[in-house]
Amino acid sequence: MGTTNFEEDKVMSCAACGIAEDDDIELKTCTACKSVRYCSVTCQKEHRSKHKRACKKRAAELRDEILFKQPESSHLGDCPICCLPLPIDHTKSNMMPCCSKIICAGCEYANFVREQEAGLKHTCPFCRHPMAKSEEEANRTNVKRAESSNDPAAIHRMGARCYNEGDYESAFEYFYKAAGLGSVTGHYMLLTMYRNGPGGIKKDKKKELYHLVEASIGGHPTARNNLGCVEEENGRLDRAAKHWIIATKLGDDIALSSLGVRYTRGLVEKDDYASALRGHQAAVDATESPQRD
Repeated sequence: MGTTNFEEDKVMSCAACGIAEDDDIELKTCTACKSVRYCSVTCQKEHRSKHKRACKKRAAELRDEILFKQPESSHLGDCPICCLPLPIDHTKSNMMPCCSKIICAGCEYANFVREQEAGLKHTCPFCRHPMAKSEEEANRTNVKRAESSNDPAAIHRMGARCYNEGDYESAFEYFYKAAGLGSVTGHYMLLTMYRNGPGGIKKDKKKELYHLVEASIGGHPTARNNLGCVEEENGRLDRAAKHWIIATKLGDDIALSSLGVRYTRGLVEKDDYASALRGHQAAVDATESPQRD
């Protein structure tokens, strides 16, 4: 009890001078470790030498808590119509240029059948906007949405189009903006560009790793699997296994294979492997429905 009170008192007072917080003094928390507070920038600077090591250690622990948290689903989320998780196989879903919603193939097909039977015009399954009659029209719709609503999905799609056309500088700008707005796939494309350096983009290992981590935290299975490979190359097999387990539980087959190989070599515990197998099957089952078959 005494230790708890002591720790609480430390949080309620400046870590440097010991002054307590009151109506006139507002303490600000260390943004890195979240464990100590200061009454001023001066006190924070004076205390830095004493706090640096503990701060760095606690900040790394907090980062790992975020990094190794199992996402509820992949970065794709759920189909907004049937509300089932979207398959990580991109051939089984499609993004609508009018509203940037990713619709599963089952719901898209059901909408098509409904329209055919009722003699209706082909519209978006989600927002009912008339579907583009050509790729050029779809691109115009996407550009308009990206510019008018700052939609990260639409911006990423513009980046992907530029990338496929070989305009890597413009692609990089779009991916960077999309990532800044929360696009996980934006982070993933940035890491590939920092790794491969297409079209004169400067390679940067540090930035590549940063975006690899951000994409992994966002639920990107391929990024998570690749991060496991990076950790293995660095000799941190325990961390590598954690990444592969997370990716496997998102339904990623490559991560499952990576995990299986390490299990046969005795590098992964039996219980962890069994849990990952169950998680993989559950993730796959969650994406299935009679409508999608």
